[in-house]
Amino acid sequence: MIKVMLVCNAGLSTSMMAKKIEVEGKGEFEVQAYGESEYQQHLDGISCILTGPQVRYLIEDIKNVVGKTIPVAGIEPRVYGTMNGAKVIEQIRKMIEG
Repeated sequence: MIKVMLVCNAGLSTSMMAKKIEVEGKGEFEVQAYGESEYQQHLDGISCILTGPQVRYLIEDIKNVVGKTIPVAGIEPRVYGTMNGAKVIEQIRKMIEG
């Protein structure tokens, strides 16, 4: 099971994206969405962290928190806006495979 964290402003759209990834991933992914104020409490076992476009400015701060142990990136605005779970899965695979 690949555990993915989405970081957002605790908005509804990120929860929707989490569900899209889980459905597209056919059980391979467990995706949780957390707000910027709470994500640090949920890092155990996480394979990668993605941010929504609205909080891309947090990427460097998150990288400083997790170091090199967990890959961190932002979801492209167009991919996020169209809720394209398949494209996000491609991104996740690239992140965790190096």
